[in-house]
This record gives sequence, C-alpha cells and structure tokens, in this order.
Amino acid sequence: MPFLENVTGISGALIGLFLLAYGVATAVGSLAGGRFADQNAARTLIVGSIGVAACLLVLYLGRHDRRAHGAGAAGSRPVRHGHVPSMQYRVVSLAGPGGQLASSLPASAANVGIALGSYAGGVAIGTFTASSTVITGLIIAVISIPVAWASSFLKPAGHRGRDRARDRVRSGDGVTTEPASSSGRTNHLENT
Repeated sequence: MPFLENVTGISGALIGLFLLAYGVATAVGSLAGGRFADQNAARTLIVGSIGVAACLLVLYLGRHDRRAHGAGAAGSRPVRHGHVPSMQYRVVSLAGPGGQLASSLPASAANVGIALGSYAGGVAIGTFTASSTVITGLIIAVISIPVAWASSFLKPAGHRGRDRARDRVRSGDGVTTEPASSSGRTNHLENT
C-alpha cells in the first residue's frame, strides 16, 4: 500500500476499489492463462514476461496519475497470473514420467520468488522510495524475458524419441532402418 498511498495518492475507500479490480484481473488472468497454456505454453511465458515488464514500465511512468496506475497495475495482474498455468504445464510436460513429483516445483519456485521479491522490495523502500519497488520489479521482469525465451528451447524427453521415430525409414523387406548414426553405422530394427 505504500505505493498507492504515498506515490499515487490513493487512500480510503478507493484503495478497496483498486484491490477489487486487482482481484478480478487476477481471476481473468488465471482463466486466460490456462487457455493460452493449452495453445503454446512456452510462447505464453515469453509474451507474459514482456507484458509484465511493459505494465511495470507504465506503472512507473504513470505513478502520479491514478488512471495510469490503474492501467499498469490492473494490466499486470492478468499477465502475471496468466503465467501460472503455462509454467505448471511446461514443468510437468518436461518432467516426463516424473511429472507428478515435478508438479510441486512451480509453486515452490513461486514462493521463493515471492520471498526474494519481497526482500528486494523491502530493501528498495528502505534505501530509496516506494517508487523504487516498481523499478526493482521491472528489473526482475526484464531478466525473466531471456530466461523464458531460453526455456522455450527445452523439449520433453518423449519429443526427442518421436523425432527419431519419424525419421525412421521403412524398407521393402519389412525392416525398419534408421538414418546412419554419426559413426556411419546403420541400425536395423525388425518390424514387429
């Protein structure tokens, strides 16, 4: 609340209205995030990271304007919470058979992120001003963009196997052959 009260100048009942808008935006983001995760979770994480950074930039640049603050803050909620289903989907799909165990990792990582982000925000407020918390978040969001992009190159273990199976060539004598390996040998597998 220090940012709302001290920087943007919002107080009293208007704070409750802003918090209600945040809650609605969070619900919208969670619902939309599931839909986007089904379409392309890796791309959703990249676009979402860019969206969070853009919303935090709007929030910082418009910190003294209630409408700009509302747009930046309410815009960042659906984008941030839209990450959750995509992150969960990516972790479970990349884990393969260990998906059930791995499904706890995104929540654990989010809790670590909340703790570290809270600490960084506390240091920013203690050292500078309430506005510096937004800059801190913006720095973290900008760092997350190349991380999300790099993670998009990770493929599930079964995906590599499907690529090899697709590359197999069926010969006329009922034997399936694979392209020559790097050693120049060809593997012959009997068709069963």
